[in-house]
Amino acid sequence: MTPPSPTDATSSDNASDDGAGQREQTIADSAERPIRDPFAAINEVYTDPALVAVFEGLRAAVSGEQSHVWSALNDSARLRAVYDTGLLAPGPHPEVDQIVGLTIDAVGIPNAALNMITDVEQVNAAIASRSGDTGEQRTHPLPDSLCVYTVVSGSPLIIDDIADHPVLRDHSAAQSGVVGAYIGIPIIDDAGHPVGTLCAWDSQPHHWSSGEVQIMTDLADVVQNVIFDK
Repeated sequence: MTPPSPTDATSSDNASDDGAGQREQTIADSAERPIRDPFAAINEVYTDPALVAVFEGLRAAVSGEQSHVWSALNDSARLRAVYDTGLLAPGPHPEVDQIVGLTIDAVGIPNAALNMITDVEQVNAAIASRSGDTGEQRTHPLPDSLCVYTVVSGSPLIIDDIADHPVLRDHSAAQSGVVGAYIGIPIIDDAGHPVGTLCAWDSQPHHWSSGEVQIMTDLADVVQNVIFDK
């Protein structure tokens, strides 16, 4: 094996510096976006009725703190935490891949994933399926994401039957038949920034028992320990 030359090291350092610079610019650009009424911005940009409905519900729930709810996604500190995980880059990511693979066995559910949420998209950092078919698409626009709601709220999202959900029954994941039941547990860094979710889903309705919720919560803690070196 030929040892790397000093030139190789310099090129690598330059590439690393360029990547870091681009990342910081992306974060800075997100922070500078005007917030206005964030829910109105969603109505203007996205047409998915479920996304609009969920955030309209949040508008009523938070009463006067609407901008805080939406700006949580493009908060520069949160975005930096997302990028710093290193999980936006294509895998494999062996440690989290192993945990996600364990999740479908531990919970007894067909599908599981670790999804990172930026201000514009969902990125699959790891995904496992009993069918073995995980697809090739690793990024999804936020209107197609269920995990974004977990990140915005910072709390678990548990859906036994999405067809009966008063808001999310019209979501694209429900309408396509991909998701019948869903559970998402937020992944949160030491500073309290939700960066993504450990989630599991079935194409059929499924009642999530308290034991299954606890297993998902425990596995999410393991993911946090791995990602943030706790």
